[in-house]
Amino acid sequence: MNNEYVQNLRYKLQKRVRRLNSTGFNTFHSAICIFWKFLHSHPILQGICDDLQLRVADAGDSARKICEEQESLLAENELEQAAMSYCVIKWCVASGKPDSEVKVGGLYENDRKLNETIRAFRDQFLEPLYEYIDEQLDDQRAVLALLRRYKHKCEWFAREAIYGRWKDDTQWGERGLAQHLYEYLHDQGVEFHIEPRSASGEADLIAMQKTEDPLIADAKIFDPDRSKGKAYIAKGFAQVYRYTVDFNEPFGYLIVYLTGKTDLKFTVKERAQATPFVVYNNKTIFLLTIDVYPHEESASKRGGLAPTEISEDDLTGSAANNAVVQA
Repeated sequence: MNNEYVQNLRYKLQKRVRRLNSTGFNTFHSAICIFWKFLHSHPILQGICDDLQLRVADAGDSARKICEEQESLLAENELEQAAMSYCVIKWCVASGKPDSEVKVGGLYENDRKLNETIRAFRDQFLEPLYEYIDEQLDDQRAVLALLRRYKHKCEWFAREAIYGRWKDDTQWGERGLAQHLYEYLHDQGVEFHIEPRSASGEADLIAMQKTEDPLIADAKIFDPDRSKGKAYIAKGFAQVYRYTVDFNEPFGYLIVYLTGKTDLKFTVKERAQATPFVVYNNKTIFLLTIDVYPHEESASKRGGLAPTEISEDDLTGSAANNAVVQA
């Protein structure tokens, strides 16, 4: 990721945490509500937090036991502690009760002084979350936010150029468009290796493959007039799922370029940063569509053309069938 951008964001985060560390019990609740809004006003920070919740699925239940049932639970590792911290702060903010942090902090501090219970809350929940986010700013945890920025760049500023790249050599097709994605990620400072072989084939992109946390991504074209329709995208989902299994990764990304007039809609239950995703066999696959077709008319003038809909069952069914074939 761009170093200057990261350092600027890190400075803003540090400044707000310092403010919370100097806030007394009487104004702490309003201060942490402001901090919560800050976390969710920056796509990169929100992306890290969304990713964190998905990595520890039961953190919300743990937070409920702490905040509602007054159980002083402790995490088993740093990842669980960070996720639990996020969910506890989320609960306190949503409660609207100015003494919620005091009550939670009191579970971890015998001193009855209110400022001491707030200190315990900071030590137990604010600091672990802050440290986790700070560490992940240089990591690919923020990749969803980067991909959304890429989508906006393509659709707002580079639509005709990207479409032209594909149209000039349709046989090169997906690889040509994927190359544009690689260039963007490289410019953002993401280190990656292209097309390493896995047991299932070749993933278009495995980022930071030499680390313990590689990025699994694949690019596909959606254009029913060129036999790249619903079944083709469902097969692409199955491929990304298979790659997450091969590389033992919890997350994968399917990037779909719309190169024709037909729109595409994923009808799935879950979304993060307005991006749909599907959880299948404990693997989370994000689904990002990028419309690069140079429409002659604006969206308002094109009318309500019915998009092709791909359901969660279409995607998971393809993954299941693919698994049977692999077996």
